[in-house]
Order: sequence, then structure tokens, then C-alpha cells
Amino acid sequence: MGEFERKSTPPIILVAVAATAAGLGGFAIERLGRVASDPGSTSHAWHLIAIQGLILAVLCMTGVALWHLRRRDEAEASGAGLLAVLEAAPNGVALIDGSCRVVLVNARVESMFGYHRDELLGRPIEILLPEAAEFLCRRAAPEAPPVLRRDLGAIRGLETQGRLKGGGTTPVAVSLGIVELRDAPVAACIVHDLSDRLREEARLRDAYRALRFANARLRGVVEGTTDQIAALDRDRRFILLNTAYKSRFAALFGREIEQGMRLDDALAGRTDAFARLAARWDRALAGERFQTVVAYPDADGGVIHLELTYSPIRDDQGDLLGASQMVRDVTDRIEADEALRRNAAQLEALGASREKAYAALQAAYDELKQAEGQLVQAEKLSALGQLIAGVAHEINNPLAFVGNDLAILQRDVAGLVELVRLYQQAGSTLADRHPELAAEIDALADRMDLEYSLESLESLTNRAREGLGRIRRIVKDLRDFARLDGGDLEEADLNAGIATTLSIIAGPARDRQVEVAPDLQELPAVTCSPGKINQVVLNLLINAIDASPPGSSVTLRTRPHGDGVTIEVIDQGVGIAPDFRRRIFDPFFTTKPVGKGTGLGLSISYGIIQDHGGRIEVESAPGEGSHFTVFLPLSPPRKVRLPVEAAPVSRDDA
Repeated sequence: MGEFERKSTPPIILVAVAATAAGLGGFAIERLGRVASDPGSTSHAWHLIAIQGLILAVLCMTGVALWHLRRRDEAEASGAGLLAVLEAAPNGVALIDGSCRVVLVNARVESMFGYHRDELLGRPIEILLPEAAEFLCRRAAPEAPPVLRRDLGAIRGLETQGRLKGGGTTPVAVSLGIVELRDAPVAACIVHDLSDRLREEARLRDAYRALRFANARLRGVVEGTTDQIAALDRDRRFILLNTAYKSRFAALFGREIEQGMRLDDALAGRTDAFARLAARWDRALAGERFQTVVAYPDADGGVIHLELTYSPIRDDQGDLLGASQMVRDVTDRIEADEALRRNAAQLEALGASREKAYAALQAAYDELKQAEGQLVQAEKLSALGQLIAGVAHEINNPLAFVGNDLAILQRDVAGLVELVRLYQQAGSTLADRHPELAAEIDALADRMDLEYSLESLESLTNRAREGLGRIRRIVKDLRDFARLDGGDLEEADLNAGIATTLSIIAGPARDRQVEVAPDLQELPAVTCSPGKINQVVLNLLINAIDASPPGSSVTLRTRPHGDGVTIEVIDQGVGIAPDFRRRIFDPFFTTKPVGKGTGLGLSISYGIIQDHGGRIEVESAPGEGSHFTVFLPLSPPRKVRLPVEAAPVSRDDA
């Protein structure tokens, strides 16, 4: 060192640097030895070394400050500047004299311990560092051996507890240096707050314990499965292997593998095997997830089938870390599938003729089911017709008596009215001869409103005769609708039969608040079974009324059509879903609640129209209503029943 340097360099800097280097070295080695037993806290050793480096820098600044304090008589302004540097230091700095009392603190000591510096100056250092006070005071005492002041180990890193003003404690690391200031030893204490570091160490220890627990659970799951599981990092190094995978690998390739081994080394010399495996692993390591089945020869000369599932492994940020492979023995499943395919082929060969037989049987069954439904409905209609005929007969008998009696009553009432009029004309004569009787008669006439009664008697009897006529017409309509004609064909006026059906349906339509609007054009005579055609029209009207909301209308329209006629029923109801339109002619199919419909109405109606050589068509969509059209020829051809599946689609019946 040159002469200028020897004169210009403050000797306290040399002492501080040398002592701090020795102290930090020992302290860091001690901490590294302590954290080496805890793999989760290794990083804190380097963190601690960084902290001690910071302390070294502060000690250097402290030495500079002390050197300038010794020369403050010569350079007061320079000393004030160095004190400002101490004030800005990130760690606490406290100077103690030979009596172990505080002579200087910086702002960081105030904020760390909660004291104002005026409360600390002249007080024993024990107020801040009770556990380290004895250690510090031995070195700051005047009688301390000189070696304590010169020894490079005099500055040591010491973890202790600092005492706060409020009575609590805080963990700190203390480093110190002993220097001569005006022939008196002064200890420079550098105090570093360890709270954040200790909290971070505790958090990392907890995270490490959680990681160990998660690894143990993962190991239990991986080892507990019968599948073979492995994982590679991006260098193709095995980072996870379960026992099942090791055994399978050894059986297939004759190699023992361990965690940490590279795939390249595990299959060294097995070029073909390595190429196949590496190609699949590389796809997964590129981020692709896929599954494949491969076949390998087994020791018994057979073949084993392995299902390989590859998946990329990513961290929380989505960065690719490696890939995993799960191997599952699917030999039994493959063999079972193959046996199933062979059996299916055999069954398919045998099933062609069986399917034909089944189709014929199903068609026969459907026809029988439909015939059964029609028979049930026919029996019901027959019973209904007999009941209506009997009821009509029983009603007609009293109707005849009522009609005869009403005619006599109407005749006699007319005579009585005429007689009363004559008595009224003789009223003045009666009053002259019998005034009291005349007065009594006048009072009775006033009480009964004789004039109104005489005027209404005729209208009352007329309305009674009209009501009696309506009852007779209703009974006749019922008998005409349900007559037991055995289905014989005859020329009929369809509009007349439809009018009868409209009178039957009027009551249910009123109950549903649905208007039935007939639009009937003149039709030619049609050779048909009138009762059965009435049955079809009635069924279509009932369906339309049931499907229509209150306040809507149903249109019944008839038109000539080429060599036949059409009967149309149009409603504004809910419409028919496409899935249901394919099934509504099936016997017993219905969408109505239990007890509301039998599911036979449209099936039987379809059969009736088909027997007449006609057809039924429908246009409908959900929410748009339905439009049924019945086509009937003027004269039916020879009866030909089409198969049920050839029937056009239509809507459900009641």
C-alpha cells in the first residue's frame, strides 16, 4: 500500500472489514450446517449470506463513521455527512461505550424497537439486547483483553431476541466490531430484523411437509394400482416409476430400470425398441395426449395386448415439465372382443332368416293386435248402440204421452182463454148484480196479473211443444248414429250424417268453450257404411276439440274431390310432435292421461277409411294446430287392407 493510502485510509475500516469477514464467515458456515439437515430450507443459507453481506457493508459504513468521529475536531462537516449515511442504513446500528451504555443509534433502531433515540442514549445496551448484553459488554469493557479488540473473530453473527418497548420480543441477528475511539473501546452493533426470514422459513417448512405428505400419498396411489405408471422429464429421465412398471419393463426388454435413469440408457443397444418407445414419449413430451394399444409376445409364446395412455405434465402456468405413461393389460378385453365379433358374425349369418321370420311374426302380431282393438271397440259400440236404442225406446214412450197430453192441454188452454175473455166482457153486468163477487174477482185478477198470464199461456205451450220436438230429434240422432247396421254399404248423404254428428258433439264443444264451424258443400251420394263414417268424423272432432284451447274454433269442411269427396277437420290446437306422428295409428298408442283415451280411435278410424278404399292425411306441427283430411271414393273398390307401417302419419286420438 502506498504512503498516501496508509495516511488516508481510516484504520477503523480495516478493522471492521477484517473482523466482519471473519465473523460472517463463521456465522454463515454455522447456518449452512444448520439448514443442511432440512432440504426445504437450503435456499435460506444463501439468503443468510446475502444478509450478512449487507451487514458487512453497514459495518464498513460504521467504521467510516467512527473514524470520522475520532477526527470530528478536524472535520466536523465530514462527520455529519457520514452520520447521515448511518441514518439511511437498512439495518439498525448502535454504538456502546466501555460501560456498555448506548452512545449512538440510527433511525432503523428506533423503528425496529419502538424507542425514541433520546430514550436510549446513556442507557445500558441490555434494554435492547438482554440476552446478548453480557457478550457485548465483555468486549466493550476497558479491562477486556486486547486480543478481543484485535481478533478478527471479535465480530460474530449472533441470533438472539431483541426486547421491544412494549414488552414483546423480536428475533434479530447481531454483528459487532470493537474499535478504539479516543483511546476507549467502542462496540459497533449491527442489528438485522429476522422476523420476515423466520416467517418465510416457517412457511417453507410447512410447504415442505405438505409436499412430503402429497408425495407419500401419490406414491401410495401409484404403488397401489395394478396399472403400470411412469413419468419422464424433458430430458427423458425417469422421475416416477412404480413397481409394476419396473416388472413389466424387465419382462419385455430384459432391463432393470430405476428412478433417475434416462430412457436412452435403459434401452441402450435396443435400437428398434428405443425408437418405438422414444417416438411415443416424444409425442407426449411435445404436449400431445393420446392412447394406443400395442401387442408384445409373452414368455408362453402367446401375445399380450397393452393399452398405453400418454399425457403431458404441466405446471400451474401451463409450462411443459414432462410426460406420463400409464400401461394397462387389456389382453382379456381384446380376446373377449374378438370372441364377441366371431359370435356376432355367426349370429348375423344365422339371423338373416330369423329376422325375416321375426318380421313376419311381428306383422302378424300387429295385425292381430289391431284387430283385437277394433273388436273391443266394436263390442263397445255395439253395446252402446243397444243401450242407446233401449234408452230411446224408453224415452219415446213417455214422450208420446207428453206429446198427446200437451196437444190436449194446448187445445183446452185456448178454450179457457176465450172463456175468460167472455167473462171479462160481462164484468159490468156482474158488478151491478153482485158487486161483492165482482170486487173479489177483480182483486184476484190483479194479484195474478191476469192479462199477462192470458197473453203468455199460448207462448208457454208453444215453447213446450218445441222442446218436446228437440227431445225427439236428439233421440232420433242418437239412434241414427249408433244404429246396428252391421256395416252394410249403402248410398248415403254424408252431410246429413255429419249434421247428426255435430248435434252429438255440440255439448262437449260448449263445455270446452270451443266453436265448431261447419263448412259443408253439396256432395254426391257416397256408397259407404254411414254409421262407421259418422264414427270416424266423431273421433276426429273429439280429438280436435280436446286439443284446442278455450275460445278457439274447429272447422269441419266437406268438398267434392274428383271421383270422391273429402272431409276436413282443422283445429288451432297444440299440434303433433314428429316422433308422435309416426305412431298415432298404432293400436293403444295415446298421449292423453290415463282414463282419458284408449288409443284405439285413430287406429280404428284408419281401418274404416282403408276398408272404404280411402286414406287419411295430416298436416301438423307443434304449436300450429292440425289439419286432417279424409279422402273417400264415391264407390269403394274391393277391400284391400294395407300393412300398418304403410299408413300415412296422423295425430293421436282420444
